[in-house]
Amino acid sequence: MKLNQFARLTPDAATQLQELQNLGFATDPALGLAKLARTDFALLFPEARTATTKAQQLSGIAIDDHRTLLDLLQPGLTVITRQEFYAAALQLLGFEGLTDFKLEDPLSFAAATKLPVVDEDIATPQQFLAALYLLLTTRTKHLVNYLDALATRGFFKDFQGDTPRFLFFNGKAQNVFDPRRIHREVVWIESDLDTDGDGQRDLLEATIFRPLETDAGLRVPVLFTANPYFHGTNDVDWITHKPSDAVAVKTHSRTLEEVTAKPEPQPALPHREVKGERQTAEVYGDEDGIYPLNDYFLARGFATVYSAGIGTRGSDGVRETGGPGETASAVAVIEWLTGARRAFTNRTDNIEIKAWWSNGKVAMTGKSYLGTLAVAAATSGVEGLKTVISESAISSWYDYYRENGLVVAPGGFQGEDADVLAVDTYSRQKNTGDYLKMKPTWDKALAAITRDQDRTTGDYTAWWDARNYRNDLANITCDVVSTHGLNDWNVKPKNVIKLWDGLRDLPINKKLILHQGQHVYVNNILSLDFTDMMNLWLSYELLDVQNGAPELLPNVLVQDNVEEQTWHAYEDFGAGAGHTEKTLNLAEDFTADRASFADTATQTFNAHHETSDSYELEIVKPDSFYNTSRLWLDLPHFADTVTLEGTPHIHLRLWIDQPTAILSVRLVDAGEAQRFGATAKLVEGAGYKLGYDYKATNILEFAKVAPTASKLITFGHANVQNQHNAYENVPVVPGEPFDIDFELQPTHLTLPADRHLALIIHGADMAQTHRPVAVTNYHVDLDQSFLTLPLRTQD
Repeated sequence: MKLNQFARLTPDAATQLQELQNLGFATDPALGLAKLARTDFALLFPEARTATTKAQQLSGIAIDDHRTLLDLLQPGLTVITRQEFYAAALQLLGFEGLTDFKLEDPLSFAAATKLPVVDEDIATPQQFLAALYLLLTTRTKHLVNYLDALATRGFFKDFQGDTPRFLFFNGKAQNVFDPRRIHREVVWIESDLDTDGDGQRDLLEATIFRPLETDAGLRVPVLFTANPYFHGTNDVDWITHKPSDAVAVKTHSRTLEEVTAKPEPQPALPHREVKGERQTAEVYGDEDGIYPLNDYFLARGFATVYSAGIGTRGSDGVRETGGPGETASAVAVIEWLTGARRAFTNRTDNIEIKAWWSNGKVAMTGKSYLGTLAVAAATSGVEGLKTVISESAISSWYDYYRENGLVVAPGGFQGEDADVLAVDTYSRQKNTGDYLKMKPTWDKALAAITRDQDRTTGDYTAWWDARNYRNDLANITCDVVSTHGLNDWNVKPKNVIKLWDGLRDLPINKKLILHQGQHVYVNNILSLDFTDMMNLWLSYELLDVQNGAPELLPNVLVQDNVEEQTWHAYEDFGAGAGHTEKTLNLAEDFTADRASFADTATQTFNAHHETSDSYELEIVKPDSFYNTSRLWLDLPHFADTVTLEGTPHIHLRLWIDQPTAILSVRLVDAGEAQRFGATAKLVEGAGYKLGYDYKATNILEFAKVAPTASKLITFGHANVQNQHNAYENVPVVPGEPFDIDFELQPTHLTLPADRHLALIIHGADMAQTHRPVAVTNYHVDLDQSFLTLPLRTQD
C-alpha cells in the first residue's frame, strides 16, 4: 500500500500551534510533555465521552509487545521514542499491529507506505505538538487524512455555535457542518433561451442543498454540477443505431468556411414580470446528490446545486446534445448564483427568489457529460465561475462520436449517437402531461439532430463545430482541473489532451491528472489524495484561503502503469524540455510476415458471435481470430525502459481495391506480463466516510491482474477519403496508391525492456466503426510508411 499525498502543507511552528489551538488541543508547553501528551491523545477518541472510556481506548493501542499507550502516558513520561509514537500512530491511522506492521518496526512500514514521520525522538512539548500536527495531516488506511477520520467519529459535532463559521486546518476547510441538517429546495431560473419555440424564456429547474447555517447569515461557496441525467433517463433501444454494413463513397468535399459554425441570433424575449419576492423556496428537493465529492464538501460548508438543463423534467426546452443552448443553460445557473439573473419559487406565480446565501463564487464538478458541461460553461467566461473540476470530459463532441471522417461509437456503446443521447436525457418525457404537449416540438427537434449528426459521411460539419468547445478556449478565465483515464475508450484521451494543449498558454492555473482507469471518478482511489487535493484547491478558489494550492499541487500527475499505487508529478504533458519524437519506418524498424490483408472482420465477428467487448480483447492478441484481417508488425525491444508520452502519429502509403474504406491502427504493449485490470478493484466497501453519521462510499484501487500477452495502448481510425482532415474528401481510385496521415489517441506508457511494441493495421473496427460486409483488400507500402512515437526522455 502506498498512500501518496500531494496536498499536505508544512506551515511554520507558530502557525501549527495556532491551528492546533483552534481545534481545541492543549498547546501550553508549561504543562510538560507527560500531561500535554495525555490530554491531547485523549482527544483522539471523540466517540469516548468520559475519562474512563477514553482510558479504555488508550489501553487498546499497543506500543510494543508488553505496553499500551495508556501505560506510556503516565506522569513520569520524559520521552516518547519514534518507535513508540509511530507504533501508536499507525493504529490510530487504522492499521493493525501484528497484521499490517510489526510493532517493533513501525518506521519501516511508514516509509514503505509513504507516510511522513518526525526525524527525532519526542522529548519536549514542542516536539510532541509538531508530531501531533503531522499526524493529523497524515492519510489513514481509509483514504482520508486523520483529522477527517476524527471528524467522521464526532470530533467536530459540537463545533457550531450561535455564530456559524468555517474552520481551516492545514489550508483546508474542515468537516464542521452537519450535512444531515440542510435545506433541500428547488427553484426555476429564467434563461435567455427559447429552445422549444413557444415565445417565452425557458425556465431551468435547479435543486439546491445548502447548510442550515446560511439562515444565520453565513454566505457559502457553491459546487454546481450540470447533470443532464439528474432526473432520470429513458429507454433508447428503439433509436440506437445498427452499425451500417457499408461505407458510403463520398462525393462532396467541404471547405473550412463551410464547416465553421456561425452563431445564431437569439430572439428578443420579454422577461417575466416579477410579482413579489421570497427568501424561502416552495418546493422540497427530494432527489439526492449523485457525486460523493460534492457530499464531502457539503460537510465543509459548501452548498451544492444540481441542474439538468433544457429539455429535462421540470425545465423548459429541448435537448441539444452539447449544443450552445446547453452551455447557455449551465451559464444561467451560475449567473443566478452570483446575483446576475432571476429565479422563481414556482413556474407560474413569478415570485422571485435570490441566492442570497451564496458568496458569489462557484466551482463546477462532474464526470463525463457533467464534466463536459463544466468545460462548456468555462468557455463562456462567465463571471463568478472560479474553477471547474472536469473529469473524463468531452472537449469536442466530434471527437466523441466521430473520427477523421468516420462514424465512431464511444467505447462500449456501439450504435449510440447524438440523437440517442438526446432521447436518453429528455426526461421531460417522464411527466406525461408535459410530454404530450411538447411531443410535436420534440419530434421535430430530434429529427433535426438525427439529420445534422450525419451518420452517412461522418465528416466534420458546422453542426459539430458548434459543439467544439476548443474553439472558445481563449474565453476561459477560471482555473481548470482535469482528470482522465488513459484507458478511457468512451471519452477518449484526445478530449483532455487537446484541452490541455489549448489551455497551456492561458493566464490561468491548470492541473491535469491521468490515471490507469477507464471512464471513472478518482475521488475514492486509495493511492491518491484527490479529495484532499480538491479541498486545498477549492478552499483557495472559493474561500480565499492563501494556501498556495496552485504552487503546491503538481501541474500534471500521471499514474504509473508498471508500479502499482505510484504517481509521477510533471511540469507538463507531451511538450517542453524532456520530450522528443522518434520516427520509425515500418519496413526497416519493424518485422512483419506480409504487407497485405483482406478485411473479413465482419464475417469473423459474426461467425464467432463476438461482442464489442470481446472484440476489443481479441483484436490485440498476438494470435487472434482476426489474424488474416490485419497486419501485425513487431518493433524489437528497446535496450532500456522507455516512456511514451504524447500523441503518436501514423503516416501510411497504401492502396485498396475499393473506392473507400475504413482504416484502423492499434499500438500494443506486447509480451507476457501482469498489467492493470480494466476496472479498479474494491479495497473496502463503504470505507470512505463523508461526514459524521453520514454517507459512506467504497474505496477502490487500480491493480494488476493475471498475466496477459498484450494490451492495447492506443488506437486511431480514419476514412481513407479523409487523407488531410475530417472535412475534405479525396477520391480514391482502386489499385492506385495514396498517402494518409492521422493521429492516434494520446497516451502515457512506461514500457519495460522485457516488453515491446507491436503495431496493428486493420480495416473496420467491430467495436467502434461501421461493420461493412464487402471484403476490401489492403496493401501497405511499408517502405513509405512511418510511425512517430512521442517519448519522455527525463522526469
